[in-house]
Amino acid sequence: MKIDSGRLVPDTVLHGGKIVTVDARSSVAEAVAIADDRIVAVGNDREIRALAGCGTREVDLQGASVIPGLIDNHTHPMMAGFEAAEVGAKVDVASARSIGEILALIRTAVRDAKPGEWVTTSCLYRGGIEDGRFPNRHDLDTVAPDNPVYIADGGRNVIVNTLALEMAGIGPDTPDPDGTDELSEGHIVRDDNGVPTGHLIVGAGDLARRAWWVRLGQEPQMWDLLQYDRETSKRAILAQMRKLSAAGITGTRDMGTSVADLDAYVDVARSGDATVRMDLLLGLPVQHWSVERITETLRSYFGPRQGFGDEWVRIGGLKLVAQNYGYWTTTPRKLESLVREGNRLGWRFAIHGTPGDLGDDITVILDALEAADAESPLAGKRWSYEHAFGLIDPVHHERLRKLGVIIAANPMLAYFGAGRAMEMHKTMEALKLVAHSEDLTPLEHTVREWGQPVRSWLDAGLLVTGGTDTPAIPYDLQRPLLGLWTTFSQDTLAGELMPGEKVSRMEALRIWTLNNAYATFEEHIKGSIEPGKLADLVILSGDVLDVPDSEFLDLRVLETIVGGRTVHEHSTTSV
Repeated sequence: MKIDSGRLVPDTVLHGGKIVTVDARSSVAEAVAIADDRIVAVGNDREIRALAGCGTREVDLQGASVIPGLIDNHTHPMMAGFEAAEVGAKVDVASARSIGEILALIRTAVRDAKPGEWVTTSCLYRGGIEDGRFPNRHDLDTVAPDNPVYIADGGRNVIVNTLALEMAGIGPDTPDPDGTDELSEGHIVRDDNGVPTGHLIVGAGDLARRAWWVRLGQEPQMWDLLQYDRETSKRAILAQMRKLSAAGITGTRDMGTSVADLDAYVDVARSGDATVRMDLLLGLPVQHWSVERITETLRSYFGPRQGFGDEWVRIGGLKLVAQNYGYWTTTPRKLESLVREGNRLGWRFAIHGTPGDLGDDITVILDALEAADAESPLAGKRWSYEHAFGLIDPVHHERLRKLGVIIAANPMLAYFGAGRAMEMHKTMEALKLVAHSEDLTPLEHTVREWGQPVRSWLDAGLLVTGGTDTPAIPYDLQRPLLGLWTTFSQDTLAGELMPGEKVSRMEALRIWTLNNAYATFEEHIKGSIEPGKLADLVILSGDVLDVPDSEFLDLRVLETIVGGRTVHEHSTTSV
């Protein structure tokens, strides 16, 4: 900010474009002025350019649009950052679409590893794998006979080689976890002879990790297998921030931060190198802990409490996984105990629910929420229901609306996941990765598992936010607005999943900006382009509201500005 003869002079003026403010009136302006880290004026070219001084940076948008910084409601930034080549902690297989490609990438990592050293990967490509099946331990053994290998496939669904199975003590006689003894339900995939194939689903992965953590001398954590030192964690955070900035993301919620990871986030924020604002949802390893231990932890939690922090990094609540891939992570009794106790203590929960809208599973979750609400109303506390895939029943919509629970949708994850569901459905049924139903067509199965009925949610009066669940899927920097696109178009790799559920582009923008700011109690400082708010803006290469559908995914992020500072500029080497 500059002062010229007693007059405030902005540092930057963007003019000659379409400023999509996403304010209460969905107004569109021509220019915006920024001073220090705030927006100071929004209006037409004449009045805003008149504020400029000799030191003001003036940018002629030449008709392009400016939108509020996009906010992703559901990410795991540190986990994603470990996959970055410059960090080198994991093998990035997220774009590998065949078993051969996957094995080639792992083979290269094994060559650089010591015998017995773990080789871990990113999530697999979430679309269909060309082979029509997932890799198994025999495939992995061909490239890694002497190193335990751990392939993540989203959530806690993992694929490992023979050595890793042996280290976990899992063999033909090991029973499937049944959801008792403080362990999630799960499934050990077996061949025709009953021998484990290396594919461990939900609770089976938890069972294996317990054994591996003992060998590694590590405490259980909510996500991931290996724990990294603080410096590696900081490099991972910064690497993922660079990718998010390139996609126009200026803020996100980290869904399931461990207490041990907090220091790395605080260090990055204090260093001044952060380019993305972080709202951290702490994650408790509920599948490994008893109700008594969890509730005692909530009562006597020794770290920073909810709401602690600043505009760059803050504690936003707790993540609770109720179900994953249709398997219960907690028992209904444990679920109700946790949400009631957390609500009594003033914690806000983000609850990971079940895919699909069949059976009584969603009812169990809603019953638990209503039990907590009866003691102390949830309305206004901004709890969220994560993913909400296939949540199509109007009765469930109304129950969530009465509770004031936010729908934290993940349209971009649905975009890729729908493709896998259509192309590999029979394979996934055989693995018990999806529920079996002979009465449904492949498309009906896909809608149940991945459908995002955004129009119905909005019409029911629910507040909807948008996000990705990266690194379950990576950001596609060749198509940085893919998340917005699939939100309003209902397009996926399986085609238009729910054509009657389309929304307008302005509604989609609100879902990815102001609604996400509201979900974290920050709608007064970000989420729209209005005077007094943080200068978190994205300059696009074209008109986000009027460019033809056929050209929408060609839009590029030319510049990302966070707090008035440019944190990303488009170049041929940045995508």
